[in-house]
Amino acid sequence: VRLVISAIEPLGSEYGGVLEKGLRGRWSDRYPNQGKQSGAFSSGSYDGNPYILMNYQPDVLDHVFTLAHEAGHSMHTHFSARHQPFQNYQYTIFVAEVASTFNEALLMDYMLKQIEDEPTRLSLLGSYLESIKATVFRQTQFAEFELRMHEMGLASVPVTGDALAGLYLDITRRYYGHDQRIVVVDDDVANEWSYIPHFYTEFYVFQYATSYAVSQAIMSRFMAGDKSIVAKYIEMLSAGGSDYPIELLKNCGVDMTKPEAVEATVKMFAEQVDEMERLAGGLGK
Repeated sequence: VRLVISAIEPLGSEYGGVLEKGLRGRWSDRYPNQGKQSGAFSSGSYDGNPYILMNYQPDVLDHVFTLAHEAGHSMHTHFSARHQPFQNYQYTIFVAEVASTFNEALLMDYMLKQIEDEPTRLSLLGSYLESIKATVFRQTQFAEFELRMHEMGLASVPVTGDALAGLYLDITRRYYGHDQRIVVVDDDVANEWSYIPHFYTEFYVFQYATSYAVSQAIMSRFMAGDKSIVAKYIEMLSAGGSDYPIELLKNCGVDMTKPEAVEATVKMFAEQVDEMERLAGGLGK
């Protein structure tokens, strides 16, 4: 909690004060327990507090980022419920992961500024790159698979388990450069689709990639010294579902009808790769 609250300090005293009171109070069911479901999520209602379910383990750094992530959802719910009438407070899926991934970006930036030990920085940067790969690259792959799956049904092609396995394997091998021998994708990967729960909720996975790109674009403006971005960001969180998500994001200077947000994400990815290569080169001497 201390790390998360320190990291989100740039978002202002109201954001930090509400979140700290909630996390040090009863907003979060923190620890694993007998019969408790796995994973983590945030859930809230219009006239109640947002609540976080976690299975926190103190020696796992990823769980600190999970706390920051779920806290972002909670604060999005808090601001939208406090500033919108009931019929407008629920934000749409298109922006559902912006606050969560922006909190993670702030936490990563804070930790990198605090930690000088090069092996630790290298590990943190590795986690950062993994998050971009898993959230932008992989979820885009998932979204293409889902789209192609529905196109099969619309074209009256039988949507069988074997057909989906063949489609999934083909797309995964294309994304990872299997035919170019960049990454070897084993035949067993064909069945991975069947145990990814998000595919059983139609057209859900795309929003991870879009939201992450948005949060990275906002983060790039923040790091560039844009003094107005925090107020605009809080305004977007407070808007709930009162406007189309594309229009809400434009208030933060992010136009998702254009490629700039994705380009900002790729640029940040490349910069972190350069930093990792520099650190790795120094450790090898």
